[in-house]
Amino acid sequence: MTRIARPSFQGVEIDLVDQRPEAQAIEKGIPSLVVAKPSIENVDGPTTAHVKPRRAGEGARPTPRARMKTLNLEVPDYAWIEIKMRAAKQMTSVRHVIMSALKAEGIEIRDADMIEDGRRLRGSEAI
Repeated sequence: MTRIARPSFQGVEIDLVDQRPEAQAIEKGIPSLVVAKPSIENVDGPTTAHVKPRRAGEGARPTPRARMKTLNLEVPDYAWIEIKMRAAKQMTSVRHVIMSALKAEGIEIRDADMIEDGRRLRGSEAI
């Protein structure tokens, strides 16, 4: 039986492969993703670009979900539409719009609990 000579495997320099699309993106003015480098200040773990950082001075953690209470209320359809439209315009949740209104009426709501969109944090923070 004769053996067929196969060419040896040639390694690929991954950095060079990655540089080509990046160079084209820069050339065409296409924005690119940047991976955040961990810093000493960021002791809570890695952050993601879609999670909005807490405001300066907010050292308190949000209230744990186990201590949150559900509020069921009925509102007229035109009020519901207005609330949903405000949430869409502000790019927040309906919950945030309602909690902002409660805060404006003098109900104490801590800044740490004013999460604009809880879906963004559920997967990344264990509360």
